[in-house]
Amino acid sequence: MGREPSTVIEQEHEGMTTHARRVRTTRQETAALPQPHEVSPPRKKVGRPPGPPSTIVNLRLPLELLALLDRYIDHPETQTGLTANRGMITRRALELFLETHDMD
Repeated sequence: MGREPSTVIEQEHEGMTTHARRVRTTRQETAALPQPHEVSPPRKKVGRPPGPPSTIVNLRLPLELLALLDRYIDHPETQTGLTANRGMITRRALELFLETHDMD
């Protein structure tokens, strides 16, 4: 019990190792650093597409039906060169179905 506080601190300090500190840079310093000159691809627009108000609907499809849809999408792309996606084709198919099955 005869230890003095300063001796205990010195003993603890001797056993402790210090690690090299990582130097942090601020955003301004990072912006000022020369950046490698890379050509970035053009960014896609995000958000709701222009047009009438719309919402997202999640839909579960059997894999066989999804494969048919993908094959159908490939057909107009190879013949016309126009790009299409699952959402475009599904929207148009649902629209045509509802027009032909009018409930009035």
